[in-house]
Amino acid sequence: MKKFKLVTLLGIRPDYIRMFKLIKLLDQSDTIEHILVHSGQHYDPELFGIFMEEFGIRKPDIDLGIGLAVKERGLTGHAYQNSLLTERTFEMLEKVKPDAVMYLGDTNTVLSSVVVSRSGYPVIHLEAGGRSYDWRMPEEKNRVVIDHLSDALYSYLPRYKDLLTQEGIEDFRVTVIGNIIVDAVNQYGKSTDASKILDILGVSEKKFMLVTLHREETISSKEILENKLSDIVRFAEENKYPVVFPVMPRTGAAIEKFGLGHIVDKDVFIKSKPLGFFDFLRLEKDAQIVISDSGTVQEEPLITGTRCVIARRSTERPETIWAGATILEGFEGRGTLYPKIVESSKMGTDWDRSILNPEGGSPSERTYQDLVKKVETGYFKNSRSFDFLKDKESVRKAYNK
Repeated sequence: MKKFKLVTLLGIRPDYIRMFKLIKLLDQSDTIEHILVHSGQHYDPELFGIFMEEFGIRKPDIDLGIGLAVKERGLTGHAYQNSLLTERTFEMLEKVKPDAVMYLGDTNTVLSSVVVSRSGYPVIHLEAGGRSYDWRMPEEKNRVVIDHLSDALYSYLPRYKDLLTQEGIEDFRVTVIGNIIVDAVNQYGKSTDASKILDILGVSEKKFMLVTLHREETISSKEILENKLSDIVRFAEENKYPVVFPVMPRTGAAIEKFGLGHIVDKDVFIKSKPLGFFDFLRLEKDAQIVISDSGTVQEEPLITGTRCVIARRSTERPETIWAGATILEGFEGRGTLYPKIVESSKMGTDWDRSILNPEGGSPSERTYQDLVKKVETGYFKNSRSFDFLKDKESVRKAYNK
């Protein structure tokens, strides 16, 4: 029997963190021929290479190289990146001719699903159904696009499936698997505990704050970025907490552009380059408070038992708030983050740590098993077939039947 040719197309380091176990399962499959493709959205060794090494993830079979190519051309902006991504994805499809293409998340890389679907190839999406309803976020637009193009969608929790079906996506397309970040956190606990990052940075357990800021809506506005940094400094100085601040390249550029160096150069800040997963997770585990505008970061402290403030106006992961593990900044203005940090510092840490994966077990294994079942039953040959869909209520209504 000919193997089902599956392309997994990823673009940034958090994709590989979440997908590390599923990639290995697919590579070992007797049913699936797995081809790993990197879009090149992240290409810096500090942002990409170190994570591949830590997780033992093999080198991608194909690297589309879009990030470096755009940089070398002296171009900036999502339009240039997406234009090149579309072109190179199409060329990859013509060469590989896969049976389906799988994505994770909501980065610009997932927008290549447009050319994949338009070329007649089935699309698979992990992390489907997340919605912040904040249209400022580029990721929100990306989520809507890929979810409605996908033949098979894997959602972390039942509420995400409900959101998708409310948008008109057929129930049979969506499978709930649990949040696959738990596979990474659970499997690499010992490697995390062995990290010496606290000694390297000179901080003690539960006596420092960990901060990451990188989202476009944060760093594209001087006022928003300055307000967040100022509130963090205020709390840190009042409570004599050092602030560990791994500075992403785009964040560093924004700080320089807006002339905010006078804030991050204060003694409370311990700045570093972007860190590997094990070092960063150790910091998350041992921080007194985590403050971040990241989606992934607000999930990990829930598992490790660390208080977290989401430095954003909105979130697509409200279950971390419902669990009592995180607090959302909400409206972004002068002084709005500070009271949320104060509130977080008084929270207990006895929340339900299983809320992201209530069924237990491995979400990656559940995903793999469902994919194999779909392949073996011919799901992807029929999922968009008119004959298959013609008896659905929405289709019958479209034809006045």
